[in-house]
Amino acid sequence: MKLKIFYPVINGEITGGNIIALRIIDEALRKGYGVVVNSPTEGKFTRLLEEKGIKVYHIDTRKTLRLDSALRLARVIKKEGIGLIHSHSPLGGTVLSRLGGFIAGVPVINHAHVRESFNKNVFIGAYQFIINWFTSRFLCFKIIAVSQAIKKEIICQGVAPGKIDVIYNGISLSSCGHDSNSSIRIRDEFGIRQNQKIIAQVGRLCEAKGQQVLIKAAKIIAKEYDCIFLIVGEDLERAGEYKNSLRELARGFGLEGRVIFTGYRSDIRELMNVFDIFTLPSFIEGLPVVILEAMAAKKPVITTPVGGNTEIVIDGQTGTIVPQGSPDKLAEALRYHLKNQEISKKMGEAGYEMVKAHFPLSVMLDKIMAVYSEAVKDN
Repeated sequence: MKLKIFYPVINGEITGGNIIALRIIDEALRKGYGVVVNSPTEGKFTRLLEEKGIKVYHIDTRKTLRLDSALRLARVIKKEGIGLIHSHSPLGGTVLSRLGGFIAGVPVINHAHVRESFNKNVFIGAYQFIINWFTSRFLCFKIIAVSQAIKKEIICQGVAPGKIDVIYNGISLSSCGHDSNSSIRIRDEFGIRQNQKIIAQVGRLCEAKGQQVLIKAAKIIAKEYDCIFLIVGEDLERAGEYKNSLRELARGFGLEGRVIFTGYRSDIRELMNVFDIFTLPSFIEGLPVVILEAMAAKKPVITTPVGGNTEIVIDGQTGTIVPQGSPDKLAEALRYHLKNQEISKKMGEAGYEMVKAHFPLSVMLDKIMAVYSEAVKDN
């Protein structure tokens, strides 16, 4: 009987974590495993899964206090004949997946894409910390951390180091070639002249990703250089409220036409080829797939020293590290790259070589499939 794997994910949208989950799901299907997914919400990602013929449940796993959801997960696990759980959910979904797996007698692997954030209310936060510690220690077979930084965070939460495997995110380089026709098309689409430099950020619109920092830096750089700032991504959390605040910020700085919001795009790799400089001034990260994609496109990267960013971007070699929350330092780094284009180009090329050598998709998938075999064997 073939193994059937249950994948609880963070939500129904296309996020960095869900992109990694999709790559793993595709590999599981290729190996002949059965696949079932749970997402608390519907969206582009869940529709994509359903188009592949994958069954998707919608049990709400966003809150650790919803213990009834653990029972519902357990019923699904038993009903579907699940033999392994690989959760890609944050705190609530992670804890509930462990509880559901324990009730159903199925081993659980958790994939930690970012550090856990506990509730600021002291009582709720303490409850979340304790139940996360207990379930990770006793009800979880293995935790996969996407970076050494995330592993350290998990160890600080009381989890034994031996229970944590660091498996870096990986990407395929096969579809990263440059297409001059798509570059012309994209510049025409947004009215960007051929001689204008493009500084870009890609990711969901939220304070944690730091788009507001880029716009404040743009106010400084736009006075000195003829460049365009592309902000790629959508506001998934607050019905456009944050996106509107970013638009107002850009308008207040007189940057209409210089800061362009593209919304959601499915052609990220084509867009990457048009960028001159890629920025990600985040406050929280795990190991961003979007940075790997920028490096695969030979773009210099400017980012912050959070999560695993400094494990992939080597300051002064493959990009530049700036303090989080500092528009002045970000502007300084942008100015350096715009002024020293040959050095910037060499950083992009070095980034490509680093991704090619250390972050191939095949390595990530092989390591995860090995964890699957270990979990099923031990169970």
